[in-house]
Amino acid sequence: MLCFRVSRNGQHLTTAGLSAFGVLHTILSWVRRPDDESRDVPELTFHVGGSEGREYREHLTWCDANIRAGDVLTVEVREDLKADPPRERRLDPEAGLDDVARLQLRKKALVAQLADVNEELAERGAA
Repeated sequence: MLCFRVSRNGQHLTTAGLSAFGVLHTILSWVRRPDDESRDVPELTFHVGGSEGREYREHLTWCDANIRAGDVLTVEVREDLKADPPRERRLDPEAGLDDVARLQLRKKALVAQLADVNEELAERGAA
């Protein structure tokens, strides 16, 4: 099994790996937003996750960590390790649905989003 052994500043965070079909990823993100209170303090986060399965996709998370400037992140790609169990497993909401059911689910989400937009427009007197 291919694994990602991840550490921060020399301290082990997790060992992520999949034995079947899937995706394994690490994501380092820096976000600084111009229009909110976080603009003076950018977000710096590190995520280790993935997904597995063919028909019933399951999204997995091994690690979500806040990072600071100066942190040293190490990702070793190894085949001789056993993976830690993921901290979180979430089944894809579209897993196992046929095309019509998948479209109906998307329509329901869009209708809810449109209702939110209409409500916000009404609050601003622009409806």
